[in-house]
Amino acid sequence: MNYKNTLLPLSIIAASMLSFSTAANASAGIDNSHRSEANQARDEFRKPYQTLAFFGVKPTDKVVEIMPGGGWYTEVLAPMLADQGQLVAAHYPTTTSSKYRKRSRENFEKKLNDNKKVYGNVVIADFDPNAAVDSKTKDADVVLTFRGLHGLQNGNQLAAAFSQFNQMLKKGGKLGVVQHQAPAGFDPVATAKKGYLPKSHVVAVAKAAGFDLEAEAYFHNNAKDRIIIENVEAGVWALPPSLNAKDDKEKFQAVGESNRMTLLFKKR
Repeated sequence: MNYKNTLLPLSIIAASMLSFSTAANASAGIDNSHRSEANQARDEFRKPYQTLAFFGVKPTDKVVEIMPGGGWYTEVLAPMLADQGQLVAAHYPTTTSSKYRKRSRENFEKKLNDNKKVYGNVVIADFDPNAAVDSKTKDADVVLTFRGLHGLQNGNQLAAAFSQFNQMLKKGGKLGVVQHQAPAGFDPVATAKKGYLPKSHVVAVAKAAGFDLEAEAYFHNNAKDRIIIENVEAGVWALPPSLNAKDDKEKFQAVGESNRMTLLFKKR
């Protein structure tokens, strides 16, 4: 199964194994016609169905997706939760002064408005770690954050964000984290600028915010990735799919995608 189960009671391990077994064939019967071929091609590397199964996401859950960006994961989550659950997309706030963030929010809203059949039940909320928690995100069963924690660290907002994740969740609710992972012992302030965070730092911030680490998966790991942290100024964006390095693009293509931690936390 390639995930650590020493943190889990046997009942949860068994449920997770069943969930993983189901996920292995989940994508075969799913209508992905609303997704572009390019986005579907990313499934091989982002493993959305396996990831959501590991996080225990169920069709009846209320799920908050943090900073959904262009909606890559929203495309997967929205149909899954449309009939019995609820998806809340906690995006950049409408009051943001950043042109990039404002454009990202507007493009996301347009994406949803242009396909009401798929996204008609998605609720959009504001996510601002420096403000009060948006009421639309509260009483969630699951909060998910994908590869965005380094940006919060760069803005000195990581602790505040985890506090909000806790406030969004019901007692016992789950927090699923996928994040580019720096090697142990590296400075999180420095590595965040390259898109990475050490696992120990993420776990410590989560613990301080009222979470316990329940399980860890390894299917997003890539041992070749250490070269990026130690030697490459462009950071994670030198790797596929961005390939933003000035030179040696073939070398970075051979490294593959980033080394990522996949962590499941439970609200105390």
